[in-house]
Amino acid sequence: MTEPRLTEQTYAHTSKAAGGSVRRPIVRRKAQLATLTLLSALVLTACGGGGGDSTDPNADAERLRRRTSTGTSTPTTTTTTAPTSSTPTTTTPTTDTTTGTSTGTTTGTTTGTVTDNSTAPSSTPAPMTEGLNGVWPPPSRNLSSSACSVRMVGSRNTYDVGPGQTYTELTQVPWLSLQAGDVVNIFYRSTPYKTKVDLRALGTSTAPIYINGVTDANCNRPEISGNGAVTAADSTAAQFGVAAGLVGYGVITIFRLPTDDRETYTPGYITIQNLKISGARSSYTFKDYAGTTRNYIDGAAAIYAVRATHLSVENCEITDNGNGVFTNSRGQSAADFSSYLIFRRNKVHLNGNAGRSTEHNFYTQGYRVLFEGNDIGQAYGGSSLKDRSSGTVIRYNRVIASARALDLVETEEEYFANIQVDPLNDYGWVYGNLIINDFWQPLGMSARPIHWGFDNTAARARKNTLFFYGNTYINRSASPSMYYTTVFQIGANDDYLPWSDAAVEASGNIFWNDDGTSEWRFLSNNTNGKIRFRGTNYLPTQRYLDNSVVAGTTTPRYDYSGHTAVEGYAPGISTSTYVPSSAAPVLNKGILGPSFTPAQATAANLVVDREFTFPMGTKARVLNGSAMDLGAFELQ
Repeated sequence: MTEPRLTEQTYAHTSKAAGGSVRRPIVRRKAQLATLTLLSALVLTACGGGGGDSTDPNADAERLRRRTSTGTSTPTTTTTTAPTSSTPTTTTPTTDTTTGTSTGTTTGTTTGTVTDNSTAPSSTPAPMTEGLNGVWPPPSRNLSSSACSVRMVGSRNTYDVGPGQTYTELTQVPWLSLQAGDVVNIFYRSTPYKTKVDLRALGTSTAPIYINGVTDANCNRPEISGNGAVTAADSTAAQFGVAAGLVGYGVITIFRLPTDDRETYTPGYITIQNLKISGARSSYTFKDYAGTTRNYIDGAAAIYAVRATHLSVENCEITDNGNGVFTNSRGQSAADFSSYLIFRRNKVHLNGNAGRSTEHNFYTQGYRVLFEGNDIGQAYGGSSLKDRSSGTVIRYNRVIASARALDLVETEEEYFANIQVDPLNDYGWVYGNLIINDFWQPLGMSARPIHWGFDNTAARARKNTLFFYGNTYINRSASPSMYYTTVFQIGANDDYLPWSDAAVEASGNIFWNDDGTSEWRFLSNNTNGKIRFRGTNYLPTQRYLDNSVVAGTTTPRYDYSGHTAVEGYAPGISTSTYVPSSAAPVLNKGILGPSFTPAQATAANLVVDREFTFPMGTKARVLNGSAMDLGAFELQ
């Protein structure tokens, strides 16, 4: 798909001259990102979304709706084997009742002494209930800031991989035969595991499938690297994804077998946790099913899901890939979509491709998605987080802006409107986050950091409200390096009008222009887009107050009615922890939640009741005064 371009009429850099500021046009995206060494000196354009040039050569690589074959075999219905009540440590995997092939264990297993795990610390997999019983989003909960993890015991089979374990390498695990209640434990070792893993398992809410990393005593996560990886033995035998053209798409790829019903079979109830996943980058190679050395595609991901339901990724570090996490919803059938995607307390950073705007740290498309307690860093070329889902909830994260901080735009389903018909498709909730747009970051800053609506197809746009509350948003720049800074882009560019109800609703936030010399503009659009302020917000004193109306209407673009502004350039928060001081002007001002709750959203779960904890995770937000403090953190 197409990414935005700053044209000769769009300005981000400035220089001073006699008689006032003289704006200097920013160069086009390709020139900006020609070399990585220039990135720290350039302001990144608002790429990763925002209507633009339909002839962009990167368009096809960007599109979530991959035009790949789904195979020609006769579809058959797949059933999931019910979990048993026993919890064995598996040394002889069972016969796979789904594919009808044996998954023996003699080849490649440990020949020496196998570690006895019976007395080692262990835990039982938790049920996966998010999205069930009509509740969205799920309730928040405290999420540990520690990366430490232990072995898990499945309700069906448990596969232990690592030094001294039943399996020494990931290639030996029967990945394509995993069933409800299975657990794969991957134990830490000093060198990365180098195996491309494919999954097609379908668990249940009470017997999910867990791919679980077991950290060492220092809480180091085991790493799976795609750089120089081999293809897992069972994937080689099945030629997994070959007919669909999915070779080289991910370190962990979630798809189906030709024997799974192509229209209805969706892998799901899968948790991937406690791992470091890296190395799915086009400059890296792997060995395919034939043993041929090949490069990954530009859009390869650490986790690449063609479609999945109830997929959870937690406590993972994901770095050095084309896309960090990629989930698809192509809309080629009534069941061809991903759903209930949960991402909690992950560190996701430095994915993407320098010189390209079409790969991102997160690139998700699905029916309802939650990002909670994550540390989301910069991405090369693309956005820190790009999402095309319905009912998007982004809460209690730290986000460092790159091309964009948050790019929340329309689905790209092809023939079946599965996501678009969700009553929550036109709404998003961003609350309790720390969002930093910093000119001095290694990869620069964003000209249009938060994007809401659409970037290509207005008919599929998110047409209503982005609720933005209880956040701490910080701009770090100075004039003349950055003449002005913006926060929100509604819809696409000025020549693409957003829907009439598309707006941002802002309450209880800290908007801190820390230097104060860059001109502050809430809206990047010059003639469209609108923002409604509620309750109290902390705002920069000097603002570009646009009193214009939305193009072709009489609707004001800025609505301050009933709003109280606390103004200044010193909100009194720590520059390291971002917690307010005892004399901060943001204390006890209160945070109003959304002014209304759309049908099928759960209002009780959309209140600010947690805060981000470093380096990742969340804790309960404890009221310390007569009302909540503005921003993402409460006075301690």
